[in-house]
Amino acid sequence: MLNSKGSNSGLASEHIVDSNRRGSSFGADELFMDRKLYFRQATTEEQVATVKLQKQWKGYWVRKIRAARTPGSDENQKVLQNLQKCWAIIEQNLDPSNPDHPGLFLFRQMFKLDPDLMVKYPFYKDEWNKISYNDYKGQYPDQPPNNWFVVFREVFHVMEEMLAVPKLYVPISTCMLRVINNDTGEEIPRVFQKVAPYVYKKNRKGYTFVAEARTTDQPLQTGTWRMRMIGSLSPLPAPLRGEVNSSFAVKEIKDYYLPNSKNVIFRYAVKVTEDHLTSIQMNTSKSDVHIKLVVLNNEEEVASTLGKGHAVIPAFTFLKDINPDEEPKRSTSRTLHGSDHSNKGESKTKKGGKRGGSGKSNDGRGSTPTPTARSPRTPPASGRSPRRSSQVDHHSDGGLSDGDLEERDLRPHKYIIEAQVLKDSWPLSEASWAFVQMLKEMEKNELKVAFKEKTAEEPAKTEKAPAAADKGAKGGKGGKGGKDKGKDKDGKGSRPPSQQFDLGKPHWSLRVVSDANAVEEIEIKKDTERADEIRALKKAWEDAEPGRAAKAMQSRLKYLSTHTIKLKDDEEETEKVEGEGADQPGYVPPQTPGSLLGDDDGNLTLEPPPPPTPKEMLQPVDITPFLRHTTDTPRYLDEEEMQRRFQEQQKQIAEYKAFRQQVEDWRKKDKELRNMTKEKQLQECEELQAMLDAARESVNKPREAFRQTYLEAERKKLEELEAKEAAQKADAEAKSPKGKKGSAKGKKSPSAKKKK
Repeated sequence: MLNSKGSNSGLASEHIVDSNRRGSSFGADELFMDRKLYFRQATTEEQVATVKLQKQWKGYWVRKIRAARTPGSDENQKVLQNLQKCWAIIEQNLDPSNPDHPGLFLFRQMFKLDPDLMVKYPFYKDEWNKISYNDYKGQYPDQPPNNWFVVFREVFHVMEEMLAVPKLYVPISTCMLRVINNDTGEEIPRVFQKVAPYVYKKNRKGYTFVAEARTTDQPLQTGTWRMRMIGSLSPLPAPLRGEVNSSFAVKEIKDYYLPNSKNVIFRYAVKVTEDHLTSIQMNTSKSDVHIKLVVLNNEEEVASTLGKGHAVIPAFTFLKDINPDEEPKRSTSRTLHGSDHSNKGESKTKKGGKRGGSGKSNDGRGSTPTPTARSPRTPPASGRSPRRSSQVDHHSDGGLSDGDLEERDLRPHKYIIEAQVLKDSWPLSEASWAFVQMLKEMEKNELKVAFKEKTAEEPAKTEKAPAAADKGAKGGKGGKGGKDKGKDKDGKGSRPPSQQFDLGKPHWSLRVVSDANAVEEIEIKKDTERADEIRALKKAWEDAEPGRAAKAMQSRLKYLSTHTIKLKDDEEETEKVEGEGADQPGYVPPQTPGSLLGDDDGNLTLEPPPPPTPKEMLQPVDITPFLRHTTDTPRYLDEEEMQRRFQEQQKQIAEYKAFRQQVEDWRKKDKELRNMTKEKQLQECEELQAMLDAARESVNKPREAFRQTYLEAERKKLEELEAKEAAQKADAEAKSPKGKKGSAKGKKSPSAKKKK
């Protein structure tokens, strides 16, 4: 790292000079990519250049500030205009009772940065005894009996973490408020069907507040609702546009229940052109049916709920398919980027602005929040007019950021709304089973490919049906035109559109609630992917071989005409007997519990009743040519034959037991022989080892004696050599003249000195 400010500046100077030399801009990312360049020591020339640059910049900045302070200069006029604009905005909030007073805002920011400063002011105790709240009001329209509807729904965004609790005031005993965290999909805990106090943390997609209600046997008149958001801080959680939406369009789908092996009630495909916030509800005609409502994306469960005769997914956002190569012109939903806009605070909220869309929708009317005098969320006045267009109001102005694209799954979405029956809880009566069988036969007939003329007519019918269903969703802007209650939802139902829906049969209802200004963005169709594949396959066969279906049908009819036989109908004889009795005076038909009730609803079963006896049946196939006889004449299985077979079996068992005993004896003897062989082998090995040791000893003993003889001779030889060397050394010392002189001229011995 650089050691001083001058060194750091010198490094920046070097990069500036180098970028000018190359004639191209030097990015900050490129600077930090090269770690060697970043950590190296700046040279003296680089430090000098940096100081010069700092000097020039400081002089320019000081001259600019001095010019701004000089009256009459251009810089002074610009500063004066900016200050006047700022003061005009601040002056609007100078009322002491205004919770957005700049002084209060300044104090709150100070206390957040340093909480210890609060005790130094005499009013610090007031902060602990203060609460903030916002009121949001609206109306709900007339509702028919036994109906489910959404009172209001809105996404609230949290500016900062706080403890808050919403309170709902509505004259509907069955109304319930639910809060969902859009980031996790989890619901805020409730206590006694009321939202409990909860610490709301700042998130990206906000929290969806949904109020749902159900009507009883009596219709519900128009009324008003009010929700109060109570919190400990300011600003409170609030919608981006400062208002709560209560204008919705409901797509309602009804159909009969057809049991199947997978316990699936229905499957509907959902396609959206923009990210679409919805509430999904379903109910069954039988109130004690355990059901599971699921939203699948590419056959993966993304949302689910359980219920008993009634299930609700309060808030779910269907995401549109995103192409990362194309830059989106606008953001996709208010639920996805609310947190980005909420960072700008209250400057983006409009005071008194109404939500776009039809105010006369069947499920709600435009609502406007009415903040009280104590509300800290009163938005400041803005010079811009509120947006009225539903399309502009539903979508924000910005686009998807790069971070959002990274977090979003770029795979194509394939949403399916599916409902399942749990615990085998939806049995049917005999009459209902007969009705179900009729509907299943009608569905099978749709898959049959007939002549070319019929094949050409079917697509035209299929295309017209959805258009009729869409008219129900687009129809009338006033009254109850917001609901889509078409019985033939997607043009591929099991009944013709003209047939009236029978509420007495087992059926279900699915409701998808969308914002009134975004109803065109969602399309719901029955999932007929498998049926379409079968139709396409048959059509391909027909195109490859024209007339194939007609030939197959003619061949089948020809085979049936030659291989079917008629059966005697016992029911006709019974009817004849009953008819003869009915002609007699005083005849009373037999009474049953089902005839007294009008319908046999007492016998509910999970399995369909056995089919009636057919009047015709295929002639049994003669299999005698395929039979192989072991004997010319058949034998009867009587007592004697059975006894003979029993004796044969006993004999076979005895033979098997004898053979088994023989094998066991042989295995036992073989085991003993193998053990004896092992012992013999061990003994032989020990004997061989002893013989080997004896032979080795007989060889090693004379060898060692011979070796010792040579060693002794060598030792004597060495001793003789040492003695000779010692003698020669002694003779050499005795003959040496130096030794004699030394002895004569040497010092006297101590004994000699003592004698003197």
